[in-house]
Amino acid sequence: MISSIALGGTYTVKITVCKKEEIVIFRLKGRVISPSTKKILETVEETLTRHASSPRLVFDFREVTRIDGAGLGMLMKIYTKILPCGGKIAVININKHIRNVIVRTRLIAVLKCFKSESDAVAALLQCS
Repeated sequence: MISSIALGGTYTVKITVCKKEEIVIFRLKGRVISPSTKKILETVEETLTRHASSPRLVFDFREVTRIDGAGLGMLMKIYTKILPCGGKIAVININKHIRNVIVRTRLIAVLKCFKSESDAVAALLQCS
């Protein structure tokens, strides 16, 4: 399954959704900042309605140029939504700036960071 959503305007972000085994991967491109986070969150929630009761999600930041507090809040909202049903969340391909933001805000404790998609998929499959 692959779908792609582009949000226009000043805050352009593109979301590509695909599935690898039981893992849903969200490939983001652009800036993960307010107001684009609302549409990203809606896309994730819509995708969750069509998938397993214990979702395992990967967010690919390879082509993300910036994240702000709204972007971090969006990730935490998704995390708190999937945690009660045994869901897991991981981020991959984060640049130095985004990694520093995640570390400084101490979200590193809940967001599992991996260097590659294959590493994240393997780790999340072991969590099942």
